[in-house]
Amino acid sequence: MSLTASSVDVLTTIARSLVVAQKFASVEEALQEMALSEVRRKMAYYRRRIRTLERKYDADFDAFSARLQGRASPAKEDDWLAWRSANRMLSDWQRTYEELSSGRASA
Repeated sequence: MSLTASSVDVLTTIARSLVVAQKFASVEEALQEMALSEVRRKMAYYRRRIRTLERKYDADFDAFSARLQGRASPAKEDDWLAWRSANRMLSDWQRTYEELSSGRASA
């Protein structure tokens, strides 16, 4: 997803207002924290999705996958796909968080 010039302007305006309010020392620091906050929100969302499925099936993803082999219903296959997707998205967001936290995020 690419940001349009207006999206960048909005984010910069918000960051500047946070600096003026003395919440952050610089626009860059404010933007960094805004990005980290959004990534944390995404990670929490995918953790909740995973926990919901773990509770529903009283198993982790690997155990659920093993149970499904050769006898999955369409509904369970749908849950398996959603679960796999949530695991992958969580992993991707965790990697992004680590990169942002260490200052290695690429443009």
